[in-house]
Amino acid sequence: FGEQQAHTTFVMALRCLSQSSTAFSYLSKICGFRMHGTKAAVSVVEEHVSEMDEEYADVDWDNLGFSLVRTDYMFATRSSGEGNFEQGCLSLYGNIELNPAAGILNYGQAKASKHRENGRVLLFRPELNAMRMKKGAERMCMHSPSVQQFIEGVKQTVPPPGKGSLYLRPLLFGSGASLGLSAASEFTFLVFGSPVQNYFKVHQHWISTFEEVIPRAYIGGSGGVKAISNYGPVLEVMRRAKARGFSDVLYLDAETKKNIEEVSASNIFLVKGNTIVTPATTGTILGGITRKSVIEIAIDLVEERVVPVEELKEAEEVFCTGTATGVASVGSITYQNTRTEYKVGDGLVTQQLRSILVGIQTDVGKTNDVERTQRTEVVYPTKTSASDVAITSQVPPPLLIFGAPIKETNHLFTTKDKGSVIVKMNKTISSLRKSLVLPLHVHIRTLQSFSKYNAQAASALQEERKKPTYQDDNEYADMDWDNLGFGLTPADYMYVMKCSKDGEFTKGELSRFGNIQLSPSAGVLNYGQAIYEGTKVYRKENGKLLLFRPDHNAVRMQLGAERMLMPSPSVDQFVDAVKQTAFANKRWVPPSGKGSLYIRPLLMGSGPVLGLAPAPEYTFIIYASPVGNYFKEGTAALNLYVEEEYVRAAPGGAGGVKSITNYAPVLKALSRAKSRGFSDILYLDAVKKKYLEEASSCNVFVVKGRTISTPATNGTILEGITRKSVMEIASDQGYKVVEKAVHVDEVMDADEVFCTGTAVGVAPVGTITYQDKRIRYETGDESVCQKLRSVLVGIQTGTIEDTKGWVTCIN
Repeated sequence: FGEQQAHTTFVMALRCLSQSSTAFSYLSKICGFRMHGTKAAVSVVEEHVSEMDEEYADVDWDNLGFSLVRTDYMFATRSSGEGNFEQGCLSLYGNIELNPAAGILNYGQAKASKHRENGRVLLFRPELNAMRMKKGAERMCMHSPSVQQFIEGVKQTVPPPGKGSLYLRPLLFGSGASLGLSAASEFTFLVFGSPVQNYFKVHQHWISTFEEVIPRAYIGGSGGVKAISNYGPVLEVMRRAKARGFSDVLYLDAETKKNIEEVSASNIFLVKGNTIVTPATTGTILGGITRKSVIEIAIDLVEERVVPVEELKEAEEVFCTGTATGVASVGSITYQNTRTEYKVGDGLVTQQLRSILVGIQTDVGKTNDVERTQRTEVVYPTKTSASDVAITSQVPPPLLIFGAPIKETNHLFTTKDKGSVIVKMNKTISSLRKSLVLPLHVHIRTLQSFSKYNAQAASALQEERKKPTYQDDNEYADMDWDNLGFGLTPADYMYVMKCSKDGEFTKGELSRFGNIQLSPSAGVLNYGQAIYEGTKVYRKENGKLLLFRPDHNAVRMQLGAERMLMPSPSVDQFVDAVKQTAFANKRWVPPSGKGSLYIRPLLMGSGPVLGLAPAPEYTFIIYASPVGNYFKEGTAALNLYVEEEYVRAAPGGAGGVKSITNYAPVLKALSRAKSRGFSDILYLDAVKKKYLEEASSCNVFVVKGRTISTPATNGTILEGITRKSVMEIASDQGYKVVEKAVHVDEVMDADEVFCTGTAVGVAPVGTITYQDKRIRYETGDESVCQKLRSVLVGIQTGTIEDTKGWVTCIN
């Protein structure tokens, strides 16, 4: 076709296929007129939505649960290299494309409801979600959209009044590729929605259990922000609790295990007499927006403080709050095999607060049979801090909020001891109506203002699978092998294998390296359910390719998958996939002595899930990149800094497995250290902060005389394969190797310190700075570190005979 004819054909096809994102993406690729398709798609979407604007989707609204129901559209935008986000746009709901090396970090959410009377959409405090996302992004070393960009992205259509709400899930994740541990170069902000009703299967009256061993968060971690690192590790604990008949888990603090913190995905409140108490948000507890709203509704009845476990036995009522859960009654809590039951039902504090909150969220003229006497037109709340962004003129009109004084009625808190607070509560409800709810009409016509259509994030474009071709006449890729660093240089092929609900992996296959397809609601994007491995391929002087202990990577992935409640490939499947990937990319394996081909196996929850639960499908991917030295210092000694504010892992967490949730939270401390001239961070234990654990992505060893000490792997420290190998080599050479708790004072008194890991190899440490005191260590050719490194590298590259069976030759 000529260009004009192709354009006309394309538009006609799009009008027929506009509701199929897969068909749209394939057609877009076949026609090859991406820009023409962009304009046509905007036109078709605008026309289609305008016709459907006042209709409801074909959904059984009376039987909504909290599972994913795909809606029509999603919103997407990306940041530039400078951290500024582009103007986003709506697109048909469909899979998004991600580079296999993307940072995949996500958090944030909002909730909306709709009233049939005027069709306007009510968003509940979206500016607080926006500010919480900005705070979380800062903690996770990410760029974030502005407040107005956030709100612009969460406008959508919702269920009929009284039938539930549209749960909106804004995600912010590192979509830029990165091989070493560093912040992504690009970030994506995406919003999708699903109509929902009750989060728990048991309506209102649900049971909670106490978790005495595994904490949800720890001081110095990321528990105070909505990062995916907080959710993946709790899935196994939730599974155990639900298998015993409980609805959810209530967690204790990591330090003393004597104070309550929060439930898996919601805050908790205790009621006794005229007092409502809730754990204070001190960095380990998420400052929930529903939590904040309930506190404001209850005025001066709420105390935010440390809540000892003993108070659970004395409470009259217990309830949880969250965007997903709303305000949910707790029927009982079991702690140390003792079950305490609580009051539930109408007329109690929990139900009264819930009714008021829901009335505000769905404001239609009545709340708990209290008639509204006035409708007030107001602008968007102006109570903003200096760091907030004024958004009065940045959302579509009409900005109309319905607020009304509430009549004083004695059916609120009808028990005798609560009657005195009715007046105080009623005085604030009218003002709260004016500051909590923002009705927004969904003007689909504004789609025409979106000049950029994010084709990658909107379509389900599937790259054509090509079987690898092996060309011996092109032995090496065109690379500067003398100047390899540890950046991503994608090799030709990657390996992909899927696993369904039955836990069985299908036969995998090689395909050209390229973006992968993921649902916006994939478990890895929303809850961090993923683990990865790292191994290397070396080239011998005779050209043969060698793998170092890949079976140990396979076993470690299985242990990690069990902790993160995931199925995993068998050892044979894992090793075979690694071999296939290595051989298909053999031209990217550097010449002997110039580096290695880094292999990255990644297992992730790729299936869609809305509530906090394991994904229904899993994907195993392997990609590769030629690499040199991990640190920019090359083989020179490292300068480390002992971190005292942030911690890497805590007892009961996922620090002992290679979960992706262990790495993003360390980026802030790592970035700060590097800006001060250090190579990496040494982390201390989360409880006493006096014992050495490991660096950001490698284990650490301390040498004193003929004794080599390393922190014991007690659940917070990854059992590195290089670590294990070095310990065996050191023992063979007559050193006394000790695994124990290594006090920070021992480090400051050591002769040598070195780090080990697949990426770093065996790296000498030149200095360590602790509390402004810098200690220097022995380095050089005669050091213990260098002697151990020489043996290890010799075995890996085939220059030293492998008498231990560590090396696998790839034929």
